[in-house]
Amino acid sequence: MEIKTTNYGVCKVKKHKYQTNGNLALSLVDETGQPVVYITTNIFPMAEDEFCANYYNMGATLWNDIVTSGLFEMTGEKVPSGYCEYPVCKLVKELA
Repeated sequence: MEIKTTNYGVCKVKKHKYQTNGNLALSLVDETGQPVVYITTNIFPMAEDEFCANYYNMGATLWNDIVTSGLFEMTGEKVPSGYCEYPVCKLVKELA
């Protein structure tokens, strides 16, 4: 899937798994293949299409670009980790 971003142009979403527990991992790379940001963070085992959004490690503009892409929906749940609470999201679009 591709996402049009304000500051990085058209980026691709890469889907993979975290090696430690097999959780869904999503990253964003620019047109040249350079990493932009990890969309997910790995806190504890989750359902197959669910993830904790890495909201605190990206700017508000990029977060808004990702949210409005329709890639996932917010579940309304939050997971505490350290001093932060990460929103739980569910993937709603199929990725290769």
